[in-house]
Amino acid sequence: MTERKIVVVTSLGKRFVGNVDIPNSSLRTTDLMNSGSIYWRDPSEKCFENAILMHDVQLQIEGLAASVRFEKLQIKISEIILFYDYQETIADEKEKMRAATMVQKTQEKVQVVNIITTEVANSFYNMTGSFYGLFKKKSNDRFIPLTQVKLTEVYRENGNWYQRVIELPHKFIGVSTRHIEAVRIS
Repeated sequence: MTERKIVVVTSLGKRFVGNVDIPNSSLRTTDLMNSGSIYWRDPSEKCFENAILMHDVQLQIEGLAASVRFEKLQIKISEIILFYDYQETIADEKEKMRAATMVQKTQEKVQVVNIITTEVANSFYNMTGSFYGLFKKKSNDRFIPLTQVKLTEVYRENGNWYQRVIELPHKFIGVSTRHIEAVRIS
């Protein structure tokens, strides 16, 4: 068992950065988040059945220099808009080989998708990325993995709309199917 650093976004401008327990280092973060029963080192700590437990968590709020720290924090899966991690293996050659094997096995192709999330507090995300597999099949999961992502935050301030590009460590995210408002597949 080990821990993995992830970033969880629950609303625009609000990010939780911390570690989650994973049963083994070969498990992808997306597989962990889509699991029927999220792994907990100590299940007696659960307050919610449908939550992840993060350790050494920092709550970062856009525009505020100070952040709040928590030793442990439970976050409901239903509140997560998207997440990303710092694992290079998600976008590295091994992952591409795994995806190529899956594509060959299932005869599925890489698709480019554009996703717009639901609006929360006068803000939403517009993202474009590559997706492996059948989108319809994956839409039954909690999170859809996207690679080569361009993530743009769109927000209203003082009656005007603005946007900013969010830099990701490895161009990978898992986006919540619950928060997808619209999708275009090409």
